Amino acid sequence: MTTPGDPLEYMSASRLKSFLTCRLRFFYEKVLQLPTPTTPNLQIGKAVHAGLEALHKAKWAGELPTTPDILQAYQESYSALEEQDAVDYGQKSREDCLETGERTLRAYLESDLVTDPRPIRGVEAYLRREPDELPIPLVGVVDLVRDNTPIDFKTVGSTPDLREEAWSHELQMTCYFLLLADATGELPGQAELVYLVKTKTPKVIRHQLPSVDLIQLERFKRLTDVYVEGNQRQEYFPSPGMHCRWCSFRSRCRAWGKVAA
Repeated sequence: MTTPGDPLEYMSASRLKSFLTCRLRFFYEKVLQLPTPTTPNLQIGKAVHAGLEALHKAKWAGELPTTPDILQAYQESYSALEEQDAVDYGQKSREDCLETGERTLRAYLESDLVTDPRPIRGVEAYLRREPDELPIPLVGVVDLVRDNTPIDFKTVGSTPDLREEAWSHELQMTCYFLLLADATGELPGQAELVYLVKTKTPKVIRHQLPSVDLIQLERFKRLTDVYVEGNQRQEYFPSPGMHCRWCSFRSRCRAWGKVAA
């Protein structure tokens, strides 16, 4: 019988990445499900995604949403998210963060990507693949599916180095490949990342990734085995590194293994 925090109930790209980055952080975040503060960047990203979801769902339904419609969906989502989880604005102001997200969303609405002629086949599509060659169920939510191509939106603070992106997001894109192939019975198209760069003058960058190959599929399977075996043995230990700088659990991790006198 599973519990809400059971790490073996299913796998996802975010669970795999968290586990492989730092097993102790994974334990705090995914197993114990300890609360973490909502940062301004996370708040902006979630609200922008909500605006994009409203846009693409309307277009999927054959409607013609206006820019004010989408910006209203963004603003309503921003407020609703604040009611769910308070935002730790720190040195930033709510008004500036709200404006940053709106400016970034407008950049997408004014880009050529809005008129992409490929038919929409899914928006925030929840997909689940039952165990076969993978040890436990695999799940994922794809931001947008056009034809049979998975598209993921990333809100970022600076222009990404596209040479590194295929490797940085390999787990996520391989996960989407397996989920879409299982759901449709077809080989998915080359995954796409759409970066919404939150600079003073926002930019929208579409990046098509190479096709998923057999080496990546085999590597993904091996990593899922590592995930399952590690959780079965409850091997949760810290992995100190640069990622600790922005981790909400770094104080807990520093105390790991200490024995009271």
